[in-house]
Amino acid sequence: MNAQHDPFRTEARRRGIRRTAWAVGLVALAVYLAFILSAVLP
Repeated sequence: MNAQHDPFRTEARRRGIRRTAWAVGLVALAVYLAFILSAVLP
């Protein structure tokens, strides 16, 4: 097994995961708000 850990690759992966999580969260929030607004607005 590869015992070496590259801190730059690890940090880049964490940044990518964090960006993906924010994107998914924003899309979920947009869908939620659209659903609420469609129920409130005629």
